Amino acid sequence: MRKTLWTTVTLVFLLSGLLAAQSADEEYLKAMQIQDKCQQIQALDAYIANYAGKGGQYDAYAYAYYCVTPCATKNAQKAIEYGEKALGMSGIDDQTKLQIIGTIPSLYANLGQMDKAKAAIQRIIDMGKANPDPKTSMQLQARGYLALGQLAEKTGDYAGAANTYITAYGLLKEPIILKQFHVLAQNLLKVQKYAEAEKVLQEFYAADKGPESASLLAQTFYSEGKVDEALATYREAYTKNKTGRLAQNIATILNKEVKTKPALRDQAIMANIEAGILNPALEKNYLQAAENLYIGSNPDLADINAKIQEHNKNIEDLTKTYNDKYGTKNEDELTGAEKVSMKKLTDAIEAEKAAIEKIKSSQSGVLEKFNQLVAQARARLSR
Repeated sequence: MRKTLWTTVTLVFLLSGLLAAQSADEEYLKAMQIQDKCQQIQALDAYIANYAGKGGQYDAYAYAYYCVTPCATKNAQKAIEYGEKALGMSGIDDQTKLQIIGTIPSLYANLGQMDKAKAAIQRIIDMGKANPDPKTSMQLQARGYLALGQLAEKTGDYAGAANTYITAYGLLKEPIILKQFHVLAQNLLKVQKYAEAEKVLQEFYAADKGPESASLLAQTFYSEGKVDEALATYREAYTKNKTGRLAQNIATILNKEVKTKPALRDQAIMANIEAGILNPALEKNYLQAAENLYIGSNPDLADINAKIQEHNKNIEDLTKTYNDKYGTKNEDELTGAEKVSMKKLTDAIEAEKAAIEKIKSSQSGVLEKFNQLVAQARARLSR
């Protein structure tokens, strides 16, 4: 009899434990279905208070997601403690661990505890250095150095930020790191810290010597009105790496400068030709700009071009007159006088067109020389 009673009591305890675990699991799953992130945080906190350590299978993830789920009103100190607790528990997948490790530094920073934030970021870098997979190693280190740079920016250490960004970019040439350099430079320019912006990007360009770092430095020069320095930087990069973007930037600057500096015309012509060749989608526009500059450099050709424009204007006016008078009428509806008038208009339009063709034929030799410049540029660029 006693044995039966003991067995029954044991079974009751086992069943109650199982029911508690099931209830805990249900509460966790309900919490994770909540769309509002701050409400989800509250539900996870309630789960931890009521069920953590009572047999539920999601305890570690409850701590983890309290830490990593974004919410402006979340208790940052508690989030750090929960994140660290989750890292010490079994069952957390590697991706979630990385999220926790990546979130903790920003939580410390939000609390103003910069030294702890820096130490937490260093943990990411050290993990990267210890990781045997080269790709993962570089990614972790690069993201760690990027985070260190962002932390340095918050404290006003712009030189330190630049150095860590340079290290990050050296490990992993990701657009997000370039964007951070650009943001840093723009923020410095906004507060008129031109020397600091230049220094940051000069250090970046000196370490990288790539087209993107050159563009950022050149843009900074141009924002300051240092046109010659901007153009020189773009050109230096272009000699090493003839990209369409660099060619466009050079052409854009020269197109503006040539308006007040005619001596730059030949450079502007070639810059537009190469920008067109290296940017197929914009080729027509750039080659037309180059041709206009080429024609405009010769007074006789400029006069010819003015005459062509005049004839085109005449054609436009005559065509409008024709359409206004006869555009809606059938030939059977016209009087004899109207037919004569209509023919005079069509003859006049054809005469203007013939005049344009005659003018164009007289400049065909000049345009042939321009086309030779384009052909030479194509050969030089292997396009």
